[in-house]
Amino acid sequence: MLEFQHVTKKQGNFVLSDINFQMEEGFLLGIVGKNGAGKTTMMRCMLEERIAYTGNIYFQGQDIKTNRREFMAKTAYVADDNVFLNGKTAQENVEILGGFYPEFSQENFKKYMKDVDLSTKKKIENMSRGEFIRFQVAFARARNARLYLLDEATAGMDPVFRKDFYGILREILATEATVLMTTHVQSDINKNMDYVCRLEQGRMVYYEENVGDMEVTGGILHGQV
Repeated sequence: MLEFQHVTKKQGNFVLSDINFQMEEGFLLGIVGKNGAGKTTMMRCMLEERIAYTGNIYFQGQDIKTNRREFMAKTAYVADDNVFLNGKTAQENVEILGGFYPEFSQENFKKYMKDVDLSTKKKIENMSRGEFIRFQVAFARARNARLYLLDEATAGMDPVFRKDFYGILREILATEATVLMTTHVQSDINKNMDYVCRLEQGRMVYYEENVGDMEVTGGILHGQV
C-alpha cells in the first residue's frame, strides 16, 4: 500500500499542500491537473532522496525516508527524462545496469521486450518516444518493481498500441503492484483509471474511485468534488 500523510513541499512560491491519500496494491491511480498543479512535485517527493518535505510517505508499511534503498529497489520511474545509456543497446543497458537490482531477470526482460514488440538489439538513442517508454516498462518488470510512477507515458502513443499498453499495465497490477500515472488523455482516464486524483495549485481537490464519466478540459479534470 502507498500512503501520503500530510505531505507538504515548498518550492519558491509554489506549495504542494497537505496531500493525504491511501492506495492499495493492484490498482491504477490517475493524477491529473493542468501544468504547474503539482503532479511532478508529488512524484519528486518519492523519487529524490534529498528533497525536503514535511509529512510522511509510506510504502508497504515503511517510511520511504528511513527505508530509502529498499523503496527505490521496488520503485520504477517511467518518463521521457529517465536516464539510460543512450549509446548502448537495450541488451547492453541490461548487462550494465541490471546487476544493480537483486531481483533482475534477463530471461524475463527478453520476454517482456517481446511483449512490447521491441528488439533488445536497438540502441536507446535510436528509439522513438513510444519505444523508449515501452523499453522502460519491460526493464521495470524484469526487476520486479512493485511501484510504477509513469509520467505522461501514453502521450502521443499510437491508439492501437495504447490499448495493448494498458493490457500490460493490467498484467502488472495483477501481481499486486501499484501504478501511479499522470495523464491528460481523456480516454485513459475514463476507461483505464481505477482512482483519480486531481491537483489544483498544489492542493488535492479530488481523490475518488473512477466512475467513468469525468471530463478533462484544458488540462483540468472536472468531476463531482
